[in-house]
Amino acid sequence: MSAGNGITDHHATEHHVAQYDSAFVDPGHGHSRAGWVSVLVMLVAISFGTLFFVLDQPMLVWASAGLLLVGIILWPILKKAGFGPKDH
Repeated sequence: MSAGNGITDHHATEHHVAQYDSAFVDPGHGHSRAGWVSVLVMLVAISFGTLFFVLDQPMLVWASAGLLLVGIILWPILKKAGFGPKDH
């Protein structure tokens, strides 16, 4: 039985069901450590920036904007470090 599609190999050959590599069928759609970490950093920056804006702390709002920029440039850095989506 194939774990990818749940049918037996005999049934697959009988009905000409093609066997695909799971990486080919589902390339990941951005599910990589680089993507998750950079988005998490940007979400934290936006959350803190919003909080500090409400609390009228302009220096901390600008610091949050700086953290947002760090999150933006973090993804390509982590991708080049090998934490990006895997090539086929």
